Amino acid sequence: MHWTEHIPSAFFDVRCEGFDHRVIWSEGKLSLCAHLEIDAERALIALGGKPPSCLKILNLWESAVSDGGFIEEWAGHFKEDTRRRWWLSTALDRLKSEGVQDFFHDLPRTRATRMCEVILGLPHEFLDLAAVTVLAQADEGLRDLDEYLFAHSALATQMRSRRSFVLTLQAHESSFKSPALIPFRCEVNDDITPTITGVLAGKNSEVLLTLRPSWLNRVWARNLAIYKKRLTIDAVSKDNELYLSQVEWTCTTVNTYTPKVVITKI
Repeated sequence: MHWTEHIPSAFFDVRCEGFDHRVIWSEGKLSLCAHLEIDAERALIALGGKPPSCLKILNLWESAVSDGGFIEEWAGHFKEDTRRRWWLSTALDRLKSEGVQDFFHDLPRTRATRMCEVILGLPHEFLDLAAVTVLAQADEGLRDLDEYLFAHSALATQMRSRRSFVLTLQAHESSFKSPALIPFRCEVNDDITPTITGVLAGKNSEVLLTLRPSWLNRVWARNLAIYKKRLTIDAVSKDNELYLSQVEWTCTTVNTYTPKVVITKI
């Protein structure tokens, strides 16, 4: 089963050459509906032609998935932040005009400029897809996550898993009180089996989750982080079936719940 299985297609429209042209992501590939001869168009551009807006989008996508540096900015944002985009646009102009780099401090200037253009040029949903593409490549052994990318993908995993954890408790029939206040830690390691330990017991509650960065492409991107009101900590393909490792909370004593991992086939 390909990693894109269960991830829905996405699209947006680009104003290009006086018309609205559709850009589609499906099964891991970006397609330009109004531009079928990409190589020919790139050859014309190399000879001095003006690149159409759609092709600029494709170039941004290819830069995003080949570089991955945009994940630093993407990791901390669940959805589009228009104020943050405005600030980045202003900061990018300052970098180009004054040479002052106020973002992506760990990246060389040329790379930081390109990754900022990626953040500003692609819709947030497509940044999600680009990020999980990078992580899926690492999951499949097609690329290595260097220390920089691992650190920021770990942050993305921690933030999104915590949010999913809180939402599953809010939906739980036992109505756990104030789930957002429960002490929660998520450790991210590429060489572990995902697990959950801890207890839900009022003021004595604490939860430790261990996940791999591949949780983002195997689970989160497929909208399976919460499935049938349970938190999913891993997804494994076998014989063209998908098996979810999910957290089930069992009441052991009055108002005390402990977690166990159950397998769900979908």
